[in-house]
Amino acid sequence: MNSRTLDDPEFLKRRRRGRLQLLLVAAVFLGPLALAFAMYYGGLWQPAGRVEHGRLILPPLPLPEAVARGEAGGPAFVGHWTLLLVAPGECPPPCRDALHASRQTRRALGRDMDRVHRLWLVTGGTLDRAWLEREHPELITLDAATPAGSELLQMIGEVRPGELLLIDPHGNLMMRFAPGLGMRDLHSDLKRLLKVSRIG
Repeated sequence: MNSRTLDDPEFLKRRRRGRLQLLLVAAVFLGPLALAFAMYYGGLWQPAGRVEHGRLILPPLPLPEAVARGEAGGPAFVGHWTLLLVAPGECPPPCRDALHASRQTRRALGRDMDRVHRLWLVTGGTLDRAWLEREHPELITLDAATPAGSELLQMIGEVRPGELLLIDPHGNLMMRFAPGLGMRDLHSDLKRLLKVSRIG
């Protein structure tokens, strides 16, 4: 290729056209991939087969060891999964909805039901013990004023009314479920976790 060829307007025109065609071909193949990547990691779209409906806590928050092992006056969290609700004793509607959802979801787990415990961290007020015994006999309650309850509440931080939290069998707070999350979605997450977990 000589300098005359490089200066030839027709040659330069063909070269520009070739580059444009190459860019168009690259855009056709790489454009959808780049768009999907941006939408997925930008949070604009999630595929229907996505595993979790709850929000993972990354990194998981380990409970204080004495609390996790039940050595601080509360229940033990090690060795099983725990669905946790933080709410006052009066249990307003979001609290009752969350208790109902957690109870029905646990029952729907069938033979794995005993691998999941339910705990209500009571943040003051008066419990309706008769209602609790009638509707949620297997529910564990923990007073937030006790040493174990106070430590747990401090570690959890702010929660929305009706929000459920999940503690894994190692004693790590690892997932939050938004208030009003459907029982099917809650069940789907728990079922998947129990399936892949070798403990608890």
